[in-house]
Amino acid sequence: MLRFAYPFGTALALSAGVLCLDAAGTRAAAQTSGYDAYAAPAETGASASAPFFSPVPVSSAKWIATLSANVNVGPSFVGSDKYTLTPYPLISIRRGGQARRPRIPGDGASLDLLDHEYLSFGPVARYRSGRYFADDRKLFGLRKLPWTIEGGAFLEVWPTHNLRGRVEARHGFRDEDGWVVDFAADFVQPFGQFTFTIGPRASWASDTTMRNTFGVTAYEASLNNLVFPQHQLYAYKPESGLQSAGAAASLAYRFTEEWSATATASYSRLVGDAGRSPIVRQLGDRDQFSFGLSAAYSFGVY
Repeated sequence: MLRFAYPFGTALALSAGVLCLDAAGTRAAAQTSGYDAYAAPAETGASASAPFFSPVPVSSAKWIATLSANVNVGPSFVGSDKYTLTPYPLISIRRGGQARRPRIPGDGASLDLLDHEYLSFGPVARYRSGRYFADDRKLFGLRKLPWTIEGGAFLEVWPTHNLRGRVEARHGFRDEDGWVVDFAADFVQPFGQFTFTIGPRASWASDTTMRNTFGVTAYEASLNNLVFPQHQLYAYKPESGLQSAGAAASLAYRFTEEWSATATASYSRLVGDAGRSPIVRQLGDRDQFSFGLSAAYSFGVY
């Protein structure tokens, strides 16, 4: 089933993170040396194109703002077999003149404290959607899982210009949210105005995160006889461990220095205690797919 939604969490994420520097282009300092496979040649003189919203060309601006319109199709909640279509706008800003990296699906919004050709690290944030009865009536009797904003740190390594590795460790703003650690590796290949990325993904979750997301209490089982067939009332208490593994890919096209479009696709399979959860096995699906499209416009701020 596919339904159209613009959830409250998305609006909150926009208001809370509208000024956050995004994972694709936020670098703390410009690189004046080293090869940048993704940087467009600078325009000079009368040939420099001026974006509509600013007299400052993107190629010479001190700061570059990007407005993007996005739409995503993904599970209504983690483990769901129903899908939601979610449109949302985003605003991001990056320092001009810095090395540009491609937008890669799955990255949180981050700010590089170190912008080296081969290594970067810094703070990261991500919006994690919740789980509510309105998402699926089969959730009757199960506690809701509130949305949260996760914060933490990331480490990214580029051993070559075509290979990237990234680790993010994040915790929600509430004590009961728990920890999540995401792992990503990507092959990145620019060709002409296109940039293609593909690579594996994996995610680890703490005891708290696993039990909040995939656990079932005996009381909940007594209210919802779907999670344990034949009216069994025992509790399911998952433990920390790998919760999912899969892959993600993207294809971006840069029309001009100002305009670009990106298509993304990802697949993950819930594994371990997460995959064995009755919420997933009885009410949802271990296989999770996500697809997205975005169109972005960049312009010089000053």
